[in-house]
Amino acid sequence: MTQYLTEDDVVAITSGLTRDRLTGFIAARVVVPVQSETGPLFGQIDIARLRLVCELSDDLDLDEAALGIVMSLIDQLHGARFALQSLALALADESDAVRARIGAALNASGV
Repeated sequence: MTQYLTEDDVVAITSGLTRDRLTGFIAARVVVPVQSETGPLFGQIDIARLRLVCELSDDLDLDEAALGIVMSLIDQLHGARFALQSLALALADESDAVRARIGAALNASGV
């Protein structure tokens, strides 16, 4: 079962996060909480993203627009990594001949 936290909880446990910053991050869609009747609720992935966003914002002095771009790129990178891991698992089940042909094609394309 996923445990969700309120805005107050998230601000209390996230170093460098203020209510104003949290509101800005939500407005910039850097983090997208679950909406409930009592207000936004945050899961563990949201908290991890907020910690990273605060760190990036503080260390690199990035504004919300730049943070949105950086987080989008990080999300794309994670998506590509997952796709490659899935491909690697699928290829592991193939014959040596199939893997050799794919390897040769990748080498020929410069990958």
